[in-house]
Amino acid sequence: MSLLPKNEPTQIDLTPKMFVIGGPAMSGKTFNACKFPNPILINTDGNCSKVTTPSIYLNDKKYKTYKEKMELLFGVLKELNETETSYQTIVIDLIEDIFDICEGYVLEKYKVDNLSKVPGYATGYTERKVNMQNVITALKTLTNKYYVVVITHTVDKVIDDKMVTISMLKEDFYILLEGKADLVLNCKKLGNTYITKMSKYRNNYKDAEIQKSIKKEILEVIKDYE
Repeated sequence: MSLLPKNEPTQIDLTPKMFVIGGPAMSGKTFNACKFPNPILINTDGNCSKVTTPSIYLNDKKYKTYKEKMELLFGVLKELNETETSYQTIVIDLIEDIFDICEGYVLEKYKVDNLSKVPGYATGYTERKVNMQNVITALKTLTNKYYVVVITHTVDKVIDDKMVTISMLKEDFYILLEGKADLVLNCKKLGNTYITKMSKYRNNYKDAEIQKSIKKEILEVIKDYE
């Protein structure tokens, strides 16, 4: 039996499934993410107490170790992947805190206060990298069943005389995350006005044919381009 596909055009699906929402504090990131259909919120900063969305709080005091937090995170993602649920959207709020949990897990495992003190050349940094890559890969896999929205804090910095928006997630991992996403949204608050615009996107989501496959709740969030 041949392992090769038939030499004929295949159907394409341009529906966006993975989203990154960035912005400074209190700019509407979580608010916009919770507009997505039937969301579950995997939260790290306590904002889950400010919304009615069903949530799991990874930094709840009852989870006393990073091992418990990691097991909870991967256990939830595994259950979402392997069981049928009524949820349609998974929201990660915040991804840089997930990074901190991945690092804390390694520090705790080896009982050190710095990754450089883990025995073996770059072993601590490698384990943190693998943990974080596993999180991002798991989230991408879940787009087979769900919309996935990943939230990050951002700051504006001047680099080479240009204003650049930078995620608080370590650069290498943000590049990996952005590469998996279908579009990136930036949130800002000017006075009492909240602004959300797409800054990067794989396809023209204003195209009428593509919009037919996108739920109206999502179209409401991604309606504006920078």
